[in-house]
Amino acid sequence: MRDTFAKPFLKWAGGKTQLLEEFERRIPQGLKEGKYTVFVEPFVGGGAVFFYFNSIFDFDKCYIFDINEELIF
Repeated sequence: MRDTFAKPFLKWAGGKTQLLEEFERRIPQGLKEGKYTVFVEPFVGGGAVFFYFNSIFDFDKCYIFDINEELIF
């Protein structure tokens, strides 16, 4: 795991920054052990979850998506 933390790229209604500690408590053991190497973020929003997990784990591939076309270009 890395020890740096990237911040969300914009403030977003419904952002998940305040929930990151809860998400971290629920990390699957396989992710902690490096068995899962692909990250998929279906609702990137401001990017809090993506940037947080990408900062602490070394993924081989990351895919981010969102229905808002202004975010995904």
